Amino acid sequence: MEEDNPSTKKYQEFWNRVDENLSEGSYSGYKMAIVETEKILLMVLSDKNFPGKDIEERINNAKIVLQNPEKLNYSRSMYKKIIQEPGFDVSENDTKEILTGYYNSITNIIKTQKKDISKKERLGLFLQRYFRNFPKKAKKIIILITLSFLLIFILTDTSTGIAITQAITDFTRFLFYTVLFNILKILSVAVIIIGLLYFWQNRKNK
Repeated sequence: MEEDNPSTKKYQEFWNRVDENLSEGSYSGYKMAIVETEKILLMVLSDKNFPGKDIEERINNAKIVLQNPEKLNYSRSMYKKIIQEPGFDVSENDTKEILTGYYNSITNIIKTQKKDISKKERLGLFLQRYFRNFPKKAKKIIILITLSFLLIFILTDTSTGIAITQAITDFTRFLFYTVLFNILKILSVAVIIIGLLYFWQNRKNK
Protein backbone atom coordinates (compact mmCIF):
# COMPACT_ATOMS: atom_id res chain seq x y z
CA MET A 1 0.00 0.00 0.00
CA GLU A 2 1.05 3.61 -0.51
CA GLU A 3 3.07 4.89 2.43
CA ASP A 4 3.12 8.56 1.42
CA ASN A 5 -0.63 9.03 1.47
CA PRO A 6 -1.39 11.27 4.49
CA SER A 7 -4.90 9.87 4.74
CA THR A 8 -3.50 6.46 5.73
CA LYS A 9 -0.55 7.59 7.87
CA LYS A 10 -2.30 6.80 11.14
CA TYR A 11 -2.86 3.23 10.00
CA GLN A 12 0.52 2.69 8.36
CA GLU A 13 1.57 0.11 10.96
CA PHE A 14 -1.40 -2.02 10.01
CA TRP A 15 -0.82 -1.54 6.29
CA ASN A 16 2.76 -2.74 6.87
CA ARG A 17 1.35 -6.01 8.17
CA VAL A 18 -0.72 -6.32 5.01
CA ASP A 19 2.38 -5.77 2.87
CA GLU A 20 4.35 -8.33 4.89
CA ASN A 21 1.68 -10.96 4.32
CA LEU A 22 1.40 -10.04 0.67
CA SER A 23 5.18 -10.31 0.16
CA GLU A 24 5.16 -13.93 1.32
CA GLY A 25 3.84 -14.90 -2.09
CA SER A 26 1.73 -17.74 -0.69
CA TYR A 27 -1.99 -18.45 -0.62
CA SER A 28 -1.99 -18.20 3.16
CA GLY A 29 -0.15 -14.87 2.98
CA TYR A 30 -2.63 -13.50 0.46
CA LYS A 31 -5.56 -14.52 2.64
CA MET A 32 -4.00 -13.03 5.77
CA ALA A 33 -3.39 -9.76 3.89
CA ILE A 34 -7.10 -9.59 3.08
CA VAL A 35 -8.09 -10.44 6.67
CA GLU A 36 -5.79 -7.70 8.02
CA THR A 37 -7.26 -5.18 5.58
CA GLU A 38 -10.76 -5.99 6.80
CA LYS A 39 -9.53 -5.15 10.32
CA ILE A 40 -8.29 -1.76 9.09
CA LEU A 41 -11.70 -1.08 7.57
CA LEU A 42 -13.31 -1.82 10.93
CA MET A 43 -10.94 0.55 12.74
CA VAL A 44 -11.53 3.36 10.27
CA LEU A 45 -15.32 3.04 10.47
CA SER A 46 -15.10 3.09 14.26
CA ASP A 47 -12.81 6.14 14.28
CA LYS A 48 -15.18 8.00 11.95
CA ASN A 49 -18.17 7.05 14.12
CA PHE A 50 -20.30 5.64 11.35
CA PRO A 51 -23.34 4.14 13.13
CA GLY A 52 -24.41 0.53 13.05
CA LYS A 53 -24.75 -2.43 15.37
CA ASP A 54 -22.35 -4.47 13.20
CA ILE A 55 -19.89 -4.08 10.33
CA GLU A 56 -22.58 -4.64 7.71
CA GLU A 57 -24.70 -1.72 8.95
CA ARG A 58 -21.68 0.55 9.34
CA ILE A 59 -20.51 -0.15 5.80
CA ASN A 60 -24.00 0.41 4.46
CA ASN A 61 -24.12 3.80 6.21
CA ALA A 62 -20.64 4.65 4.92
CA LYS A 63 -21.58 4.05 1.28
CA ILE A 64 -22.67 7.66 0.94
CA VAL A 65 -18.96 8.64 0.90
CA LEU A 66 -17.60 5.80 -1.24
CA GLN A 67 -16.71 6.50 -4.85
CA ASN A 68 -17.08 2.86 -5.84
CA PRO A 69 -19.01 0.84 -3.24
CA GLU A 70 -19.34 -2.10 -5.65
CA LYS A 71 -15.59 -2.67 -5.44
CA LEU A 72 -15.79 -2.86 -1.67
CA ASN A 73 -18.73 -5.24 -1.91
CA TYR A 74 -16.63 -7.52 -4.10
CA SER A 75 -13.59 -7.30 -1.80
CA ARG A 76 -15.66 -8.15 1.25
CA SER A 77 -17.40 -11.03 -0.52
CA MET A 78 -13.94 -12.53 -1.07
CA TYR A 79 -13.05 -11.90 2.57
CA LYS A 80 -16.18 -13.76 3.67
CA LYS A 81 -15.29 -16.71 1.46
CA ILE A 82 -11.85 -16.86 3.05
CA ILE A 83 -13.40 -16.89 6.53
CA GLN A 84 -16.23 -19.28 5.75
CA GLU A 85 -14.51 -21.65 3.32
CA PRO A 86 -11.15 -22.94 4.66
CA GLY A 87 -10.19 -24.42 1.26
CA PHE A 88 -10.83 -21.21 -0.66
CA ASP A 89 -7.68 -19.67 -2.20
CA VAL A 90 -7.03 -16.45 -4.12
CA SER A 91 -4.29 -15.69 -6.62
CA GLU A 92 -1.82 -12.82 -6.34
CA ASN A 93 -3.64 -10.76 -8.98
CA ASP A 94 -7.01 -11.37 -7.35
CA THR A 95 -5.58 -10.40 -3.97
CA LYS A 96 -4.23 -7.13 -5.33
CA GLU A 97 -7.61 -6.33 -6.86
CA ILE A 98 -9.33 -7.13 -3.55
CA LEU A 99 -6.89 -5.00 -1.57
CA THR A 100 -7.29 -2.13 -4.01
CA GLY A 101 -11.06 -2.19 -3.48
CA TYR A 102 -10.49 -2.07 0.27
CA TYR A 103 -7.80 0.60 0.07
CA ASN A 104 -9.77 3.01 -2.11
CA SER A 105 -12.86 2.69 0.09
CA ILE A 106 -10.88 3.09 3.30
CA THR A 107 -9.18 6.19 1.87
CA ASN A 108 -12.58 7.64 0.92
CA ILE A 109 -13.81 7.13 4.48
CA ILE A 110 -10.66 8.54 6.11
CA LYS A 111 -10.77 11.68 3.96
CA THR A 112 -14.43 12.29 4.68
CA GLN A 113 -15.20 15.42 6.64
CA LYS A 114 -18.56 16.57 7.97
CA LYS A 115 -18.75 19.17 5.20
CA ASP A 116 -18.65 16.40 2.61
CA ILE A 117 -21.92 14.95 3.92
CA SER A 118 -25.17 16.81 3.34
CA LYS A 119 -27.31 17.96 6.25
CA LYS A 120 -29.93 15.38 5.35
CA GLU A 121 -27.32 12.59 5.35
CA ARG A 122 -25.82 13.81 8.64
CA LEU A 123 -29.27 13.87 10.23
CA GLY A 124 -29.92 10.33 9.01
CA LEU A 125 -26.62 9.09 10.41
CA PHE A 126 -27.20 10.96 13.69
CA LEU A 127 -30.61 9.38 14.16
CA GLN A 128 -29.26 5.93 13.36
CA ARG A 129 -26.34 6.37 15.73
CA TYR A 130 -28.27 7.54 18.79
CA PHE A 131 -31.91 6.58 18.27
CA ARG A 132 -30.99 2.93 17.63
CA ASN A 133 -29.58 2.61 21.17
CA PHE A 134 -32.78 3.73 22.88
CA PRO A 135 -34.76 1.04 24.69
CA LYS A 136 -37.68 -0.23 22.62
CA LYS A 137 -40.26 1.21 25.03
CA ALA A 138 -38.56 4.60 24.90
CA LYS A 139 -38.65 4.53 21.11
CA LYS A 140 -42.36 3.73 21.15
CA ILE A 141 -43.03 6.54 23.64
CA ILE A 142 -41.09 9.05 21.54
CA ILE A 143 -42.89 7.97 18.38
CA LEU A 144 -46.27 8.15 20.16
CA ILE A 145 -45.55 11.64 21.53
CA THR A 146 -44.36 12.85 18.12
CA LEU A 147 -47.43 11.47 16.39
CA SER A 148 -49.66 13.00 19.08
CA PHE A 149 -48.17 16.47 18.56
CA LEU A 150 -48.50 16.04 14.81
CA LEU A 151 -52.14 15.00 15.16
CA ILE A 152 -52.90 17.94 17.47
CA PHE A 153 -51.31 20.33 14.98
CA ILE A 154 -53.33 18.89 12.09
CA LEU A 155 -56.60 18.98 14.04
CA THR A 156 -56.18 22.50 15.41
CA ASP A 157 -54.19 24.47 12.81
CA THR A 158 -55.43 23.22 9.46
CA SER A 159 -58.82 23.74 7.81
CA THR A 160 -59.18 20.03 7.15
CA GLY A 161 -58.25 19.20 10.73
CA ILE A 162 -60.69 21.74 12.12
CA ALA A 163 -63.46 20.26 9.96
CA ILE A 164 -62.60 16.77 11.17
CA THR A 165 -62.54 17.97 14.78
CA GLN A 166 -65.97 19.59 14.38
CA ALA A 167 -67.37 16.44 12.82
CA ILE A 168 -66.01 14.32 15.66
CA THR A 169 -67.41 16.78 18.22
CA ASP A 170 -70.85 16.74 16.59
CA PHE A 171 -70.83 12.94 16.42
CA THR A 172 -69.78 12.70 20.08
CA ARG A 173 -72.54 15.07 21.15
CA PHE A 174 -75.04 13.04 19.12
CA LEU A 175 -73.90 9.84 20.83
CA PHE A 176 -74.04 11.37 24.30
CA TYR A 177 -77.14 13.59 24.13
CA THR A 178 -79.25 11.47 21.77
CA VAL A 179 -78.22 7.84 21.67
CA LEU A 180 -76.79 7.46 25.17
CA PHE A 181 -79.44 9.66 26.76
CA ASN A 182 -82.26 7.65 25.14
CA ILE A 183 -80.64 4.40 26.17
CA LEU A 184 -80.44 5.67 29.75
CA LYS A 185 -84.12 6.65 29.64
CA ILE A 186 -85.09 3.21 28.33
CA LEU A 187 -82.98 1.52 30.99
CA SER A 188 -84.51 3.72 33.69
CA VAL A 189 -88.04 2.86 32.56
CA ALA A 190 -87.08 -0.82 32.40
CA VAL A 191 -85.67 -0.70 35.94
CA ILE A 192 -88.82 1.00 37.23
CA ILE A 193 -91.07 -1.57 35.53
CA ILE A 194 -88.98 -4.47 36.84
CA GLY A 195 -89.05 -2.90 40.29
CA LEU A 196 -92.84 -2.50 40.21
CA LEU A 197 -93.31 -6.06 38.95
CA TYR A 198 -91.02 -7.37 41.68
CA PHE A 199 -92.90 -5.34 44.32
CA TRP A 200 -96.28 -6.50 42.98
CA GLN A 201 -95.19 -10.15 42.86
CA ASN A 202 -93.93 -10.06 46.46
CA ARG A 203 -97.11 -8.40 47.65
CA LYS A 204 -99.21 -11.02 45.81
CA ASN A 205 -97.32 -13.86 47.46
CA LYS A 206 -98.00 -12.54 50.98
